[in-house]
Amino acid sequence: MLIDDVKISVTAGHGGKGTVAFNKTKMNRGPTGGSGGRGGSVFIKGISDLSALGKFRFKKEFSAENGRDGLAQLHDGHNGKDLILSLPLGTVVHKLNTGEDVEVTKIGQLELVARGGKGGKGNYLFRSSTNTTPREFEEGEIGESFDLHLELKLIADVGFVGLPNVGKTSLLNELTNARSKVANYPFTTLEPNLGVYYDLILADIPGLIEGASKGKGLGIKFLRHV
Repeated sequence: MLIDDVKISVTAGHGGKGTVAFNKTKMNRGPTGGSGGRGGSVFIKGISDLSALGKFRFKKEFSAENGRDGLAQLHDGHNGKDLILSLPLGTVVHKLNTGEDVEVTKIGQLELVARGGKGGKGNYLFRSSTNTTPREFEEGEIGESFDLHLELKLIADVGFVGLPNVGKTSLLNELTNARSKVANYPFTTLEPNLGVYYDLILADIPGLIEGASKGKGLGIKFLRHV
């Protein structure tokens, strides 16, 4: 079964906080607190696998890694690992919080969808001629968080469109190596099914009935694939 419409949540990593630390030698009591690492960001990447949205069917929340806190002796915290979500070509990413849209049109296309938070400054960066032993530090910034609607628009060469239970799926199975469910009742096909016939991509579209444009049956949203 092809998953072509899902909603997920993504959260970039928080920045690590800076630390307060000082040299312990008698000759030098200066600050040595390192800064926090940047939080990991969330990216999307275009791939050719049209079934790639299937991994979002049950898991809905995804997070990049938080940045590590700063350490003493001017050791900054490690940056958090970025998270890359692979999406099939033809996927439109709708940011529900902002109304922004991004479309995946190329294999390898990389797009930032949630930016990681900056790491906070350690007390070493607050030193001055008038403040040689600063105790100030910064917390790390919070990473961006968004609700995403992922909508796949297939670029099928041929689409089977028609009433429910008229043999569209049987035809797809006969022409290709697809093994889609076939049964003697309407709306057996609830999601688009794909098959390959020589160099052509065939799409079996769920059945349409009178009034589908008004939401009857399964509606008409699947027509975006043809």
